[in-house]
Amino acid sequence: MIPRDSIDFYPTPDDLANELVGSAIQRSEYGHRCFLGPVLEPSAGNGSLAFAIERACDIRRGKDGAFVGSYGNPMKNPHNDADNRRLDLDVIELSADFRAVLKSKGLRVVHDDFLTFRPAKKYAAIIMNPPFSKGASHLLKALDIQRDGGAVRCILNAETIRNPCTNERKILVDKLKSLGASIEYKTKAFSNGLRKTNVEIAIISVDIPEKPPVSRIRLDLQREMTDELTADNELAALVASDPIAAAIQRYNAAVEGLRRLYSEFHGIESLLTPVSRAARVNDKRVVSLNKPYNSAIRDLRALYWRTLFDLPQIRDRLTSTMRSEYETRLSELADYDFSAYNILTIRQEISQNTVHGIEQEIIKLFNDWTNLHYNPEYSKNIHYFDGWCTNEAYKIGKRVIFNCNAFPYSSWRWGTNDFRPAGFRAEEALHNIEMTLHYLDTNGAAYDSSALHNALLAAEKSGQTKNIQLHYFKATFYKKGTCHIEFTNEDVLKSFNLFACQRKGWLPPSYGKKHYNDMSAGEKKVVDNYEGEASYTDSLTRGLIPTTATLLRLAAPAPHNPA
Repeated sequence: MIPRDSIDFYPTPDDLANELVGSAIQRSEYGHRCFLGPVLEPSAGNGSLAFAIERACDIRRGKDGAFVGSYGNPMKNPHNDADNRRLDLDVIELSADFRAVLKSKGLRVVHDDFLTFRPAKKYAAIIMNPPFSKGASHLLKALDIQRDGGAVRCILNAETIRNPCTNERKILVDKLKSLGASIEYKTKAFSNGLRKTNVEIAIISVDIPEKPPVSRIRLDLQREMTDELTADNELAALVASDPIAAAIQRYNAAVEGLRRLYSEFHGIESLLTPVSRAARVNDKRVVSLNKPYNSAIRDLRALYWRTLFDLPQIRDRLTSTMRSEYETRLSELADYDFSAYNILTIRQEISQNTVHGIEQEIIKLFNDWTNLHYNPEYSKNIHYFDGWCTNEAYKIGKRVIFNCNAFPYSSWRWGTNDFRPAGFRAEEALHNIEMTLHYLDTNGAAYDSSALHNALLAAEKSGQTKNIQLHYFKATFYKKGTCHIEFTNEDVLKSFNLFACQRKGWLPPSYGKKHYNDMSAGEKKVVDNYEGEASYTDSLTRGLIPTTATLLRLAAPAPHNPA
């Protein structure tokens, strides 16, 4: 029976409803069919279209209309159960009789007349079969609600589009054209429906792109920053050429923006506070910015300090161990402004601590590559010699095998065995090796980590697994998780071995301080066994024997004035 206040009631046939809903549904990041946000059905009638929306999201009902779970057991209303909500569906219906029916079936009726509806909620999709006599006004209303982005799917009498005989219809046709709407015409779509009609219909599909948020505060800040740089040519040149100076400029703008945001919020806070005394006692405010202003500023500082350690001129001077140490200090640094003075202080501290960190990193790398207990295959790395205090002394050779702790052959997707040397773990391991060896490179050239990334990315794209040329060596990856490297810079390899062996006491204290002919017989014997007179003289002459002083010189930061 059709209610008296529903003369235009033509319930949507199931096949048409499924088609309309199917064109709007998406897939979540987990692959489930769903709507990525709330959905509105603004002319719900007896619920036929709303039920199709439920079915599309795998929400099922039993013969009695009650919700059922996977095994046919009764379940809570998935529209109202926040912990089990797979669909956030609102419906509107003009007929009081139908509203009662919809509510009895567990649907959320949020309004009566769609044309007077003023939503606060933002809908991902509006799916509708409006009264044919008012189709143009209903669709224009839906398009207005979705003006900032979202989907609209609508069934109209085809005459509304084919025969724009009124100003309202003309406006609608122009609007649909400007939005790039898809229009499909169908005949006899309602011929098998609950209420039959042979009228031709138009299925309207509109997907309005999300509009980027517009902030008056940000626009004001951009104008002010532009004016400041225009008035100060020296500052403008520094910001344009120096990433650290640019980061400071951006941080200062962010702080000012946050200050204005909190000021604006507190200006309307009275509107967000409960009116009744009882409500104020139980809940001081309905909406808040979650944390006090100073806490938000502290979080902002931490974000920018973390960004500092990602800048190439800082990142490329730190090994992974050193970066980890500074990351543990982010909480402390969050109490300091991201200013030129504080950045300079940190950079000086980094410079002072670099030498100690590099010395530790060289020894750690040497120990990792010669850890026979960890991997017997590492015995191929070791070349023994008679050391100063022990005949168990050894150095690494030109070819080294190690577990790069990165597994470039990744099985992160089912049924695949992807080669991903540019993945984070693989690149991080190789960056740490290159960064450590860089401090033993006496040619003084700046290290550029982007070259490593580009080389690994090119190898990944081409499927090259062997002899990938990197800065100091060629790398070859194997599926068992090992990496074989062959040094192409033998000077750096020599300095690496000399430093490690000196620290372990396997070379005489006079090593690198005396000419070969000035050494004692015992010292000469160790030199002969380690590398020979000619190689020793070459190392001494060309400064390949590293000391703390040479590491300090190589670790000195480039001149920089961010102020």
